[in-house]
Amino acid sequence: MDYNYEGRKILEKLREHGLYKKLRKYNGNVENNKITTGYSYPIKAFEKFLGYYDDYNKIAYNPSISFNTDFSICFSACRYISEKNKDSVLLDNYYYKNDGRYRMPINFLRKELKIDGSFQFFIKRYKKYENAKGMSESSAVASAVSRSIIKNVYDNNAYRDDSFVSRYARFVSGSGTRASINGPSMWLSYPGIKENDSFAFEIPLNAKKMNYYIFPKNIDYETSNAHKTAVESIFYERWVEGKYNKINEIIDNEFPLNILMKRSMEDMFNLNSVLLSEGSVIQTPESINLLKKFLKFKEKNDNIYITGDTGPSLMVISEDDSLIKEFIDMVDDKYIKGTHNPDAHNIMHKKFETEANEYFDSLKI
Repeated sequence: MDYNYEGRKILEKLREHGLYKKLRKYNGNVENNKITTGYSYPIKAFEKFLGYYDDYNKIAYNPSISFNTDFSICFSACRYISEKNKDSVLLDNYYYKNDGRYRMPINFLRKELKIDGSFQFFIKRYKKYENAKGMSESSAVASAVSRSIIKNVYDNNAYRDDSFVSRYARFVSGSGTRASINGPSMWLSYPGIKENDSFAFEIPLNAKKMNYYIFPKNIDYETSNAHKTAVESIFYERWVEGKYNKINEIIDNEFPLNILMKRSMEDMFNLNSVLLSEGSVIQTPESINLLKKFLKFKEKNDNIYITGDTGPSLMVISEDDSLIKEFIDMVDDKYIKGTHNPDAHNIMHKKFETEANEYFDSLKI
C-alpha cells in the first residue's frame, strides 16, 4: 500500500467534510521575564499509532483518533528570558537540561520568530492514581508545554487555537497533538505529509454518550521503545494497512461512536500482537487476568468494550453504564471512573501559578 497516496486521499476527504483546514498564522512577540501557563488532560486512543515515519518531526505512519480523559491533569508554566543558553525544564521536581523532547518546539519557535533567548519550564502532573503505565501522561505533558509556550510568544488568539497548539505539541510527543484538542480529535499524519500540515483537529463525535472506567496498573516499559520496536515487526505493514481502510470507513460513516468503541478494542489487540511479535510484553499477570474476565463477561454482554494503549492499564467503555458496573462488581481490581466535564484545572490553577512563580523567583537570571 502506498501510504502517502492513501493519506492524501484521507486529507481530501476531510477537507470535503469541512473538518481539516490549513493552520492560521499569528504574530509573534517575546517579552523578557514573561510567564504564561497552560494545562492539558491526557487522551485515550480509539485508533492508535505506533512508530514514526519521520522521527525528527514526529510524523506517524498513520492518522489516529482519540478523546480526552480526566484521570490526570498536567500544568505547564513557561518563562522567556532574553539571556541565551538558559533553557531548563523541571518536571515533577526532576530537572532536565538538554532533553531533546522539549528542545524541539523551542528550537522551532526560535527559528520561526528569529529570537535567541531562553525558555524555562515548570511542569507538574496531578494524578488520581499512583504509578501506572498506559495512562497517556506524556500526551498531556506535551500539550500543556506547547500551550504555555505558544501563549508566551504569540498573540492571544494563538493559544486558543487548539490545532495550532497541537502542531508544536507533536514535537514533544505524537499523542500530544490529540491531547491539545478540547474534545474528540483526529491527528492527520502519514508518510510524506508536510510538517506544518500534520496536526490534530476536532471531529463530530459525541463522546459524552460513552461511559468509561480505567484500571490503573504499572509496568516498567518506555513508550519510546514501543515506537522503535513496532516498526520492526513482520506484522507492522499489515497493521497499518488495516488502519487506512478502517479510518476511511469511520470518516464515511461520520465517526459513529459504536464503531469507534469496537475499533478501540480491536486495535488494542493488534497493537499488543505487533509488539509481542518482537518480544515486547506490555501486559502483566494482573492485567491479563482482568482481560480474561472481561472477555468471558462479554460473551453474554455485547455492547461493552475494553481497550488500552502501550501499558497494562485497561479501560472499559460502553454507552450502558449499568453494564460496566455489573462487570466491575465481578472483579477486585481498583478502578477510576472518568468524567466528560473535568474541572480540576479550575480548582488547581491558582495553586499551580503560585508554585510556578515561586520556582522562577528562585532561579538566577
